[in-house]
This record gives sequence, structure tokens and C-alpha cells, in this order.
Amino acid sequence: MRLLVTTLVLGSVAAVPTTSLFQAGNGGILQTVKFEAGRMSGLSEFDASKRYVTAPVKSEEIVKAVMATGTLVPALNVEVGSVLSGQVSRLLVDFNDKVTKGQVLAELDDRSYALAVDASQAALEGARFEIKSYEARLKRATFDLWQAEHQLPVFQARVDAANIALETADRELKRKQWLQERQVAAIADVQNTQSRRDAAESSLREAEANLANQTGLVSAAKADVERARADLANAQAAELRLEALARSAAVDLERTKIRSPIDGLVVGRSVTEGQTLATGLEAKTLFTIAGDLGNMEINARIDESDIARIKTGQSAGFTVDAFPGRTFSATVKQIRMAPQVISNVVTYTVVLKTPNHDGMLLPGMTVMANIVTQRTQGNMTVPMSALRYRPRGVLASNEPMPSIPTDSVWVLRNGKAVVIPVVRGEEDGRNVIVSSEQLSPADVVIVGEKDDESGRRYGTF
Repeated sequence: MRLLVTTLVLGSVAAVPTTSLFQAGNGGILQTVKFEAGRMSGLSEFDASKRYVTAPVKSEEIVKAVMATGTLVPALNVEVGSVLSGQVSRLLVDFNDKVTKGQVLAELDDRSYALAVDASQAALEGARFEIKSYEARLKRATFDLWQAEHQLPVFQARVDAANIALETADRELKRKQWLQERQVAAIADVQNTQSRRDAAESSLREAEANLANQTGLVSAAKADVERARADLANAQAAELRLEALARSAAVDLERTKIRSPIDGLVVGRSVTEGQTLATGLEAKTLFTIAGDLGNMEINARIDESDIARIKTGQSAGFTVDAFPGRTFSATVKQIRMAPQVISNVVTYTVVLKTPNHDGMLLPGMTVMANIVTQRTQGNMTVPMSALRYRPRGVLASNEPMPSIPTDSVWVLRNGKAVVIPVVRGEEDGRNVIVSSEQLSPADVVIVGEKDDESGRRYGTF
């Protein structure tokens, strides 16, 4: 019985990095076990009976990553629509067809648009003939103005001649009157001279009236010229307006042929031949063209708590359900600042770019991505489970025991379990960097224990 009690006591003893005494009751048997420098001595029977699961101490890179889900989309994705209403008369492409820039994808019924082009061309030709008519009117008005202006000197000369004649008649009248006062000239001569002077004055008034009339004609001719120029300018503006309408009608006619804006692959089609399109304020999407499936993008959703760790240019790896076990590479291309709030959860869209030269990745695939945010090279790394491991005896004992350092690992040396305190560093969820003067890269750490006789499994794996 004493041997049995001793065995149970020993089975509950654990190594701690201090010197302690343990007393086993029930018979007063005192068993002294000494711990020095993190090693356990005096328990060879205890150690030999254990079966441990171990892992080597490695020198590996610790990689921190942010996990996110997302969707694969083409790097260039264009929605092709129609800005015109009408019936689809011809459908020339289908899903998965390769298209080139400018290739006709579909055609609308163009009869009404062709008539609009003819009507606008006819109106434009009419405007051009009207311009020619106004140009002729302007030439005629300009000639009339020139003629009226050249008549002004003639009428001015007539006024001058009438003035001279009046002055001559006036002097003659004064001379006759002077002679008649001295009774040298007959009164009949004075009267005749008075009549000639009055006639000269009438001729002057007539010449001045003719000059004024000619001046008015010049002003009227100038007004006619200005009016003809205005009519011509108006006709020329009408020509420009009708020419723009003709070009617009031609553009609408060309738009009845829906063309591809890029080289790519048709990945979406939402129209059938014979369908009538009724466009309103928005152009109806008819085709979706993926520009380059050799380069794909991932729209990943990152939680706001992790977005500060994401930087442009960081590398990432991702998997898709279509190819289990295969990891694809990607790079952070863009961090979009627009938040998305769903059920009070704030996320940001991070765009990853990835090559797809073999064409295995398809648009719309769901992606599980790991974005690498930090890489740290460790001289000694151990599994996280090595820090969580504690021997079964330590956990099962009811005896008061000295505390074991929180950050410590158990190593297997010469068939014995030895506890070593360590300083933990960076971790990635699986492995952790540790440092300790008592731990060497040649050690193996204990991560768990195999099944005991009762079939229970103990330890962290």
C-alpha cells in the first residue's frame, strides 16, 4: 500500500524552476525532489512511463496575415448598353465570344433614324441655298450703297452752282436797284433782275432738297446692307444648327449598331433578337465584356479593426473552392476609402490583383484571402501548443505547488520532461518566436501526450 501511495504522489509531481519539498501523506512517507535550472531529477520512473507528442524547435519566418473573403472580378469589366430605343433586329454575339474593339455586337431597327438623317440633310441643303440668296442680296445692297454714295458729289455740285447763281443774281439785283434809284435804269430792268434772282434762289432750294434726298438714299442703302448682312449671318447660323442636327442624326444612325468598346470576352448578355428596348434616363445594359481575363482582381472585404494593417503592395495568398488545396498569389492594389455598413459592421473594400494566365480563375468565384501584413524571421520558433502544454500530473495534483512561469515550454531531454521559461515574441496563430538561454535549436518541445490506458487523450495538438 505504501508503494502505491508513493507512486501516486510521484505521478502528481511536476517540475518547476525552483527548489521545493513535497510531502506525501497517508503513512508519513517523505519524498524529496530537487529542481534546479529548470530540470527535474529523481523522477526517472515518472518520465520513462510517459509517451509524449513532440515538435522540433525550428528557425522559421513568422507571418502575420489578415483573413478576408471576396469575389473575383476581371481587371477591366465594361457594361455595354444602348442609348437609343428600338427593336433589336440582329444579335451578332453570344456568351463567351471573343470580340475586338469596334466590332458590332447587335443592331437596332434603323429605318426611322435613316429617315431623320435624310430630313436633316434636306434641311441643311435648303439652308445652304438660302445663304446663297442672302449673299446675292448683300451684293445688290452693297452696289446700291456704292451708287448712292457716288451720286452725292453730283448733288453737292448742283447746290454749289445754285449758290453761285443766287449770289450773281443778288449782286445784279442790287446794281439795278442802285441805278434805278438814280433814275438811270428802267424799272422794268429791276423787276426782271428781281425775277432772275428769285429763280436762282428757287434753284438753290431745289438743289439742297435733292442733296438731302440723296443723303437719305445713302442712309437707306447702308441700312439695306446691314439688314442683308444680318440676314446672311442668320442664315449661316441656321446652317450651322442644321449641320449639327444632321451630324446628330448621323450619330444616332450609327448608334443603332452597338459596338464593343474594348477587346475582350462576352461574359454577360441580357438581350435577345427581336426584343424592344425602351431607354429612359439610363442606358440599358445589353452586354458585359471582360477586358482581360489574364489579369483578375479580388474585391475583398476587410473589417475596420484590421484595415489599418493593410498597405498597398502587400502580398497575399488566396484559395477558391473550385481548386481545393491550391493557393494563388495576389498583391494589394488599392484600398477604397468608401465604407460599407451592413448590420452595424463596418468594412472596407481592398482590391487585390492576381495573374490568371492559365485562365483557371473565373469571374464571380468566392475567394478566401490571407493578406500578409508582417514578416518576422525567428531564430527559434515553436508551435503555439508548446506554450499551452502542461503535464497531466501538474494539472491533476491537489498538492500545493510552486507556480510555473506562464511563458514556458517543456522539452524532452534524455527521456525526461524539462520545463524551460521563455520570452515569447511574434506569433502567427500556429507558431511563435521564443528566446531563452536554456533552449537550443537542437531541442524538441512537448506539445501533448498520447492516449492513456483509459483511452482518454491529453494535451494540445
